[in-house]
Amino acid sequence: MLMLSENSKTLTSFIKAPVPIYMQIYLFNVTNPDAIRFHGAKPILKEVGPYTYREVREKFDLVWGHDDGSVSYQQNFTFFFDEEMSNGLKETDYITTINAVMVTVAAKIEKLGPAIQAMVELAFLRFKESLFVTRTVGELLFRGYKEPLLNELTKYIGDPTNSKGRFGFFYPRNNSNDGTYKVRTGENGMDNYLNIEEWNGNHTLSYWNSTYCNMINGTDGSQYPPKVTKNTVLRIFTSQLCRSLYLTFEKEISHHGINAYRFTAPEEMLQAADQNPDNACYCYPDQQHCLGSGMLNLQPCAQGANIIMSTPHFYMGDKVELAKLVGLNPNKNDHETFLDVEPRTGVTMKAAKKIQINVPLRPYGNLPSFKNVPEVVFPVLWVNENADVNETLSKEVRKGVSLPFVVVNAICGILIFIGAILLIAGGVKFSRVRNSHGQQKL
Repeated sequence: MLMLSENSKTLTSFIKAPVPIYMQIYLFNVTNPDAIRFHGAKPILKEVGPYTYREVREKFDLVWGHDDGSVSYQQNFTFFFDEEMSNGLKETDYITTINAVMVTVAAKIEKLGPAIQAMVELAFLRFKESLFVTRTVGELLFRGYKEPLLNELTKYIGDPTNSKGRFGFFYPRNNSNDGTYKVRTGENGMDNYLNIEEWNGNHTLSYWNSTYCNMINGTDGSQYPPKVTKNTVLRIFTSQLCRSLYLTFEKEISHHGINAYRFTAPEEMLQAADQNPDNACYCYPDQQHCLGSGMLNLQPCAQGANIIMSTPHFYMGDKVELAKLVGLNPNKNDHETFLDVEPRTGVTMKAAKKIQINVPLRPYGNLPSFKNVPEVVFPVLWVNENADVNETLSKEVRKGVSLPFVVVNAICGILIFIGAILLIAGGVKFSRVRNSHGQQKL
């Protein structure tokens, strides 16, 4: 029933998920920008959110490969703001945050000569750039805002992200796709069902410093091959992080009456290279520039943007960076990524993928705009991308998964009972016949 084909019952759900997906975004409002900029003060942050968006994913341009049991597709992502689920928060709310464009430019030229740095500082003044900006939530996220410095840069370096001189942390991601995927349909066996075989025509990535870190492993996290056990390692490839992740079993849970296994990210997966040497190949540009635990430098795959991804509030992450900030409170319930999987089918019943976006701040070169700032991985926002199979759909899953086993067990029980009765009846009859033969001989 799970196998994908042009006529399979699962195709509709594969193309467009029947479960609503939400992106809850929490932004960090900077309450002391001048003290940070001029006096190197410890940043004081106030978390504001969630700003909740309904996420619609729809696969298109499906190409079937029956010879190798695969299907290729692209997937469109569209986001709609849901004010009701945002508890009254609005996209028109203002947030003060770090100027990521200014920081990226400073980082790019810090090793160039003083003449270039002086020209860049003049550009900051010309375009009235400030280390901290105050913009609406809508502008900071999906709509973007006009950024004169970025517009000027596109004249010289082109416009690889099609930003058209606008900047937003998720601009222009709305109504877009993240490339072409090729996955296994199960036609040639379910052991690698929905595993991602290729992304954008490649079997591996090219961002990192080893074959291990460049591997494309697992599915997109919505479905796994059947017969998941507590020893199974669930692997996920996520293009936003430019890498594969893995989750391990934590505990059994009940999801609307369905038995499921909860899988979470083990601490060693995101440990610093000095604690887990397997992660040394994620150091960029080399092993002399490794980040602390729970952090990943996205420069290799973010068009050179100075962005660091981490766990929310640096949960299970670098304690040194956490101590440099006021307003963060990492905890398991709020900030842990997890998947709840029904083990017989491999279907994900509940999921929460949680990621934080940060900008590395420090004195860059001899730029006066950065002369007095502290050295800190500066949080901008964190995202909880989640989905939950509701009670109604759970009942359908329970019927499809549990009921057949109940019926089979009941039939087996009845057959065993009937068989036992027949054996007893046969034994009684055999005993009577033997006794009867014994009497006739006498």
